[in-house]
Amino acid sequence: MRESFLHFIWQFQKFNTIELTTSDRQPLQIYSIGNYNTDAGPDFLNAKLLIGDITWYGHIELHLKSSDWNRHKHQHDEGYNNVVLHVVWEHDEEVQSASGQVLPVLELQERIKPDLLRKCNQLIKNPEKIPCASQFHQVRNIDKLAMLDQAGVARLKQKSEMVLQQLAKNNGNWEETVYQLLAKNFGFKTNEDSFLKLAESVSHKILIRHAEQERESEALIFGMAGFLVGSEDSYHAELRKEFNYLSKKYKLEELAMIRAEWKYLRLRPGNFPTVRLGQFSAFFRKNSKCFDQFIHYTDQKELLALFDFDVSKYWKEHYDFGKKSKRAVKKLGKSSIDLIFINTVAPLLAAYSQYTDDHTYMDKAIALLQNVKPEKNHIITMWENLDFKAKDAFDSQALIGLRNEFCLKKKCLSCKIGVSLINS
Repeated sequence: MRESFLHFIWQFQKFNTIELTTSDRQPLQIYSIGNYNTDAGPDFLNAKLLIGDITWYGHIELHLKSSDWNRHKHQHDEGYNNVVLHVVWEHDEEVQSASGQVLPVLELQERIKPDLLRKCNQLIKNPEKIPCASQFHQVRNIDKLAMLDQAGVARLKQKSEMVLQQLAKNNGNWEETVYQLLAKNFGFKTNEDSFLKLAESVSHKILIRHAEQERESEALIFGMAGFLVGSEDSYHAELRKEFNYLSKKYKLEELAMIRAEWKYLRLRPGNFPTVRLGQFSAFFRKNSKCFDQFIHYTDQKELLALFDFDVSKYWKEHYDFGKKSKRAVKKLGKSSIDLIFINTVAPLLAAYSQYTDDHTYMDKAIALLQNVKPEKNHIITMWENLDFKAKDAFDSQALIGLRNEFCLKKKCLSCKIGVSLINS
């Protein structure tokens, strides 16, 4: 038994409501169940009840046992003083609010059909990677699509919260935050942590002072990344000499990173961190400040144009220091740019929407994802095997969010798909 089951029972009134009484035998009528609260505080807000001959307006709190009220320290929390009904599975003791008011209790365990609990347990205790997989074909498309939209928006908001946290670390500097986000996503998962560490080691403010100078910008990036140790070739020596000067000028920590922090395993040469660092440097030589372009673009072609850059002559001919490439093209591929749209630009727009309280930027984030091809990974394949296919990146992000935030966490009772199966 989970508390989420009680939330489901109360929200959908899936219990016997005939001749309701509180634990002290007062007649109870429910006029309004209240609004489900996803923040701190009571579970349902602003309910309307009739207990005895008195109409009550206030909040509802749910627990498996009434003694959980004290276990959760609500008896000391004035934020729970306006709770007008304590809904529990089992009433095992009387409890009071911080103001000393004894709470009226509705006990549900004798008012639930056993079949309902069985259906819930069948989903929640299912060991499959997608708990409802065997029943998925029974769900109406309208319920699937409604949940897909909910999960897609929730994933965007979740990512936007991470952007806002980074913004707070940067004291509200959007340009620095975008620089760090881009750096992280130039690492393309394998090296994202190393790229972020690099961007936090050498600030955007310092980098843009040298953005127009190819050798200086590459010296800063490769030096702070830990690649300018030893002697590989003449260009490596030039960068090391330049970095020695710049690191002293800006009092940079020369060994903030070491080469061993960068991962090469199972990467093709075109995805080596050295190549990505060369591309990252080239991007900022062309777009020293890109926050406004990411936020205020009017056409997706404008975004694509930002990524139409050429790496330096050295990185057109090499995939690592001292190691020549067989192929000369070192532009970012379309699939890589799509991933940056998905993981940098769309979350940035969603974060800016929250920051400015302007929903048009959230709409813009969704529209951007709807114009990008869906991702391909093992999670998307799971859903495809259930004939639930992503038509664009918004859908693929939604399916990833659905799997990670609902299926993995067994939040079937908060999922429209799970609820539809239980209600069927």
